[in-house]
Amino acid sequence: MAITIQQAPENRASMHDDLWHVVTSTNTGENGFKYVFDVYVASNLVARVKLFPDPVEDCGTFNAGGIVRSFWQSYFKPNTTQTAFSFDTNDILVPYTIQFGEEYGGTLYTNLASGNYEAFNFYNPIFRDWSTSYLATFDGKWMTFRDRSAIEVGFAEKLYVPWFNYGFPDVAVSLKVATDGGTVTTGSGVLCDALVNFDLSPAAINAYLGTTKIPSTATMYTVQIASGYILTIRMACNRHDTEILHFLNSLGGYETAAFRLVNRETRTAERQSYQRPGWEVSGDSMTRYDANKRLYPGRVDYAVRQAVTMTLTSDWLTETDHNWMRDLIMSPEVYMERGGYYYPVTIGTTEWTEKIRRSDKMFNLTLDVNVKNTMSQIR
Repeated sequence: MAITIQQAPENRASMHDDLWHVVTSTNTGENGFKYVFDVYVASNLVARVKLFPDPVEDCGTFNAGGIVRSFWQSYFKPNTTQTAFSFDTNDILVPYTIQFGEEYGGTLYTNLASGNYEAFNFYNPIFRDWSTSYLATFDGKWMTFRDRSAIEVGFAEKLYVPWFNYGFPDVAVSLKVATDGGTVTTGSGVLCDALVNFDLSPAAINAYLGTTKIPSTATMYTVQIASGYILTIRMACNRHDTEILHFLNSLGGYETAAFRLVNRETRTAERQSYQRPGWEVSGDSMTRYDANKRLYPGRVDYAVRQAVTMTLTSDWLTETDHNWMRDLIMSPEVYMERGGYYYPVTIGTTEWTEKIRRSDKMFNLTLDVNVKNTMSQIR
């Protein structure tokens, strides 16, 4: 009995791709031979799959993607106490183990070889360098495609920006902050998991540093991790009521998009009704109205359900930020923040078109957001 692992998914593989595992055996000529793939998640056997060898190559090919994806769940868990290190987690990935075995002659032989693997909650771009792991290029970097030199935040807003720590997990991470080009203040180190979702708003950074490093009179500040990329954040001047969306981006982190121009609410009603006579017998006659002079309706609405849609308009965008907004439109998990609560919403806009500054000049983005919680009232 000899099982050899010939192929496994790439390093930092996407759980949304096919996760192919290929093995070979010296016993494929045995009667009734099958390859056996035992899949373990958190040390629990979650699936046992038996497959006949490939008819041409005699190898066993198994796609673990569907099984692994079923163990993903949302990991958006912002800290209720506002601080720069809002939350960190390893839930961006699903670790799994496969024990490879075989079955023939009515006997099962398990765990003849095994491997430990990880699948991450991101999706690969259409065009990429397939010779290396796409997500691995973000190790130790900000996990965002937004314009890092043109970020805006209101003084009382939250600002989530993710950072990928998987290249060197469980290290002490600290932030370097400078306000209006002044001296740099370095905060204390915090042990972090694979994904760190920072809140880089003024209130969160001040809480992390234990001092008012960023006052309300500041115009801009910079944030940096070690020798990594610098984020330049400018204080926003809101001319209208601002709507804030937090969303899962294509890399598996959560970040914030603000819509600072005119935002409008639209409501649609779905009515349920029944038909009844417009007359009733009162005494010895038919009457149209009751003792309170209320006319009898022929049709009665007994329940009305309201659906809410917000039409949001961003401020003027750089070309980089407009392209980054594609992640928001395509995101499967979006929250609208109101009064410190996060309301799940669905992006109603289904199309995005690339903008190019030299040909499209100035541009912003308008999109529809459908609030998932509907309202109803029974008569």
